Amino acid sequence: MRVTMLAVAAGLTAYAATPSAIVPSAAATEFVRIATAGSGGNFYRLGGGVAAILNDEHRDMRASIQATGGTVENLDLLADREVEIAYVTGSVALQAFENTGVFADRPQGRYDGLRAIATVYPNPQWFVVMDPSIQSVRDLQGKRVAVGMQGSNGEAWWRQIMEFLGWTYADIRPEFTMHQAAIDQVRNRQIDALVSPDAPGSATIQEMVNTGFGIVRNLDEDIIEFMASQGLDYAYTLPAGTVPGTDEAIHTFASPVTLSTHAGMSEDLVYRITKSLFEHQDRLIQVHPLANFMTLENAMDGLPYPLHPGAERFYREQGLL
Repeated sequence: MRVTMLAVAAGLTAYAATPSAIVPSAAATEFVRIATAGSGGNFYRLGGGVAAILNDEHRDMRASIQATGGTVENLDLLADREVEIAYVTGSVALQAFENTGVFADRPQGRYDGLRAIATVYPNPQWFVVMDPSIQSVRDLQGKRVAVGMQGSNGEAWWRQIMEFLGWTYADIRPEFTMHQAAIDQVRNRQIDALVSPDAPGSATIQEMVNTGFGIVRNLDEDIIEFMASQGLDYAYTLPAGTVPGTDEAIHTFASPVTLSTHAGMSEDLVYRITKSLFEHQDRLIQVHPLANFMTLENAMDGLPYPLHPGAERFYREQGLL
């Protein structure tokens, strides 16, 4: 809402101080707010790349990124139309769309307007321990466990895992941290484990291993099977060497990350955004190699809700629909 008021104020100032012919140009500016996650994370870096492309390629767009608590907050921001685009994890987004899981107590229909632009990359769950005796998630009872920021995708996943195990937060000593804060906790021996999602080749996980304390473990098979039965999550194997120093394949589950918008966005605007992202994918790859996963062939895999008509129009032009 604050951006809208600023836009109105700017238009009024232009009207008072400049010839009236300039006003239509100012009024036509589209503000595109992009919800990401914590600063420094994958969503944040990719969102910055998207904003740069839109600002460079479209004179009538003003794109900016917004650091957030992650997927759950981003879904609320989209539902309330406080942002135009957001990165979300698909399985949690599906819960929002269906009013299930962590969204079961939210108002019915609040998330009906969520719409997809593209599948971006797979987001696997990581299980990193600092105590070699911890072999299973079940060994975490009474331990200090980093589970992600409150309201994040990671915490939503952890709540599902606890439900499966019959646990509550009383069974562990939770730490609601991620990225650099969690790395510092590993280095300072302030946590016993981390159970949280991050991208393949995660720099955060690598730094944890580099401290000499972090050990990457497989997730329990029955937890993988349970999560894969719940929605868009699926069993996922990280090849040996994904984390240098980890010589065996890592078995876990993952969910597709979805670049999302809402039904209130115009077809033309979303069409131009989608077209720009795929035409300038090379620029996104320079920002983060995860953009290599964002291909036309995979763009509609595992979407948690319908495509926005603007994205659908672009894929139809590409012969994909």
